[in-house]
Amino acid sequence: MRKHLCLLAVLVVTLAGTATAQTEKGDWMVGGNFALNTTKNNSAFNLSPSAGYFFARNFVAGGLFNFAYSKSGDTKTTAYSAGPFARYYFGNSNLKPMVVGEFQFGTNSTRVSTNKTTDNFNSLLLGGGLAAFVNQHVAIETIAGYGRTKLAGYDGSGGFVFKVGFQVYLSPRGMLDTYRKKE
Repeated sequence: MRKHLCLLAVLVVTLAGTATAQTEKGDWMVGGNFALNTTKNNSAFNLSPSAGYFFARNFVAGGLFNFAYSKSGDTKTTAYSAGPFARYYFGNSNLKPMVVGEFQFGTNSTRVSTNKTTDNFNSLLLGGGLAAFVNQHVAIETIAGYGRTKLAGYDGSGGFVFKVGFQVYLSPRGMLDTYRKKE
């Protein structure tokens, strides 16, 4: 166990000293957001990891996955979805505004007592946000915009969406620079 913790600590320190610029062509971004909501007889959990590659300076595209679970009384709902996203960041400061687009395909299962229904759906998010870099590698991000979800066979619904998450930015150039300095 100690070996694993030491290895993890070395990896974190190495990565923390490697990135040179957050949103340059060839960089990677990994992260996501998490939500937990509990009240009397109600609970909800949502986990949304994502990963992307910077195809051009300030332009990242990648994939995201979403898992959501909620329970309200006897009703339990589980949803899985995945799809592409794209973002464009503006500026070179520690506060970078961005525009965001996401599209996901998914499955929603609802169980009430012994009855279970499963529906396919798709969802779209268009909006903007702000990445606040706490250091060269980590940003806390807020995204606000319009989201629309459509279950198969039903009318879609949409409205305001607000998300908070974090991202870790990795640069292969920074890793090479760190390696060269050791030689």
